[in-house]
Amino acid sequence: MAPPPRVCVTGGGGFIASWLVKLLLSRGYAVHATLRDPGNPKNAHLKELDKAPENLHLFKADVLDYDTLTPAVEGCEGVFHLATPVPEDKIVDPESQVLDTAVKGTLNVLKVCSAAKVQKLVVMSSNAAVDFNPNWPQDIIKDESCWSDKEFCKENGVSNARLVFCCQDYG
Repeated sequence: MAPPPRVCVTGGGGFIASWLVKLLLSRGYAVHATLRDPGNPKNAHLKELDKAPENLHLFKADVLDYDTLTPAVEGCEGVFHLATPVPEDKIVDPESQVLDTAVKGTLNVLKVCSAAKVQKLVVMSSNAAVDFNPNWPQDIIKDESCWSDKEFCKENGVSNARLVFCCQDYG
């Protein structure tokens, strides 16, 4: 019997990522989940998921640290990137505390996936990636062809303009 297909989920302990891990396990995947602290009690629920004992492997990794991501991604056919660095302190400078770190983390994931020859990468994002486009018809559902308008974001001070276009520019 062939081993199950292997995928990595960054930020595996997060709300959406936890549900994705559960779904992937239920569909027969071996899952590598990255966590900043696998021993943190808030991540204990992952070990209780069906099929977790045999098919879930937790990796201590930080998307800001390329070297910690490599072992989690090696040998994976696909990667689901959901992690984003969240500052523990009060956010005083959103650009440097949130945006710069999110961009760097995503670039690290892209580079690790390229080096490991990952076949597929899914980058999860927020609705901010498609929300700021005044020219998009209101009666048309937004999909992968609708991106926020970069110039509109810059002109109107939308603070996440750099993050929104990270994958579009570097992907």
